[in-house]
Amino acid sequence: MNIQQLEYALALEQTGSFSRAARRAGLSQSAVSQQISKLETELGFALFDRQTKPIQPTSLGQRFLQRARIVLLEVQQLNDFARQLESEAEGHLKVGIIPTLAPYLLPFFIQDLQQRYPSIRLEVQEMMTKDIVRALMDGEINAGIISTPIATEHPFHFEPLFFERFFLYVSYKHDLFKKKQVALDEVAAEDIWLLNEGNCFSDQVNNMCHLRPPHPRKAQLEYRSNSIDALRRVVEHKGGLTFLPELATLSVAQEQEDMIKSISGPKRAREISLVCLPNDPQRERIDQLIQVIKQNLPKSILDESGKVLVKTNVEI
Repeated sequence: MNIQQLEYALALEQTGSFSRAARRAGLSQSAVSQQISKLETELGFALFDRQTKPIQPTSLGQRFLQRARIVLLEVQQLNDFARQLESEAEGHLKVGIIPTLAPYLLPFFIQDLQQRYPSIRLEVQEMMTKDIVRALMDGEINAGIISTPIATEHPFHFEPLFFERFFLYVSYKHDLFKKKQVALDEVAAEDIWLLNEGNCFSDQVNNMCHLRPPHPRKAQLEYRSNSIDALRRVVEHKGGLTFLPELATLSVAQEQEDMIKSISGPKRAREISLVCLPNDPQRERIDQLIQVIKQNLPKSILDESGKVLVKTNVEI
């Protein structure tokens, strides 16, 4: 068994085709097939069911490949660490952040991070939670900032960062606009503008309101987006209401602040955590990032006490 054989097997799992796996590896189809067959002979069981289209792992193969993915990631981390020791290179930290958080969180800490740790070159990409998990396991990013908890079998380390409350953003045209606080049972499902299905923020809204997505709308316009700001604009111009996380309310213009309504009853909030692999070679810089983020946020948002955390429904 060698590293190349594991790489070929994972390429076949991802592509479902010997020809596509061969193109990815830069080899002939027969060479990839022979190497995987040698690996299966050494293991004593078949990794793949070659009768399926696309080719699928066997039950034993699926378990083996899950472990192989971790081994290859650890090898990559070891190589990255060796390159750092050799060149003493500056830290290049790649972080994925969910779209409902990135534009509101970054302005709080980015300037302080650059001033305190000029050697850190931060690369941020907006990514959905499932894509952050995949990118972590593939070694494409060092950390992710997501809404938690999530159910996963991957060996991640989770570091809670803060706990932001949910608020309503209500149109001037809506009957609920006159209220300072709104109860969730007063909110009609057909009045809510939601983010795309599969977005954990949308799932949390569904959990709070006990909705069964997709909910019916009476309006002529059906609009779904991954942008909270886009939904704000729809509410401002078309009516209805939407939900905002706490950091997003801080960027609302003064003339629209009266559209922000607190939710009566328990202070419902989402937990935001940094997720990474325990042995990431950039762990020291990740810890520095965590420290800077926490030190630059409002103290009220760092405190979990008195808040009810809303589930994410994310299983990966």
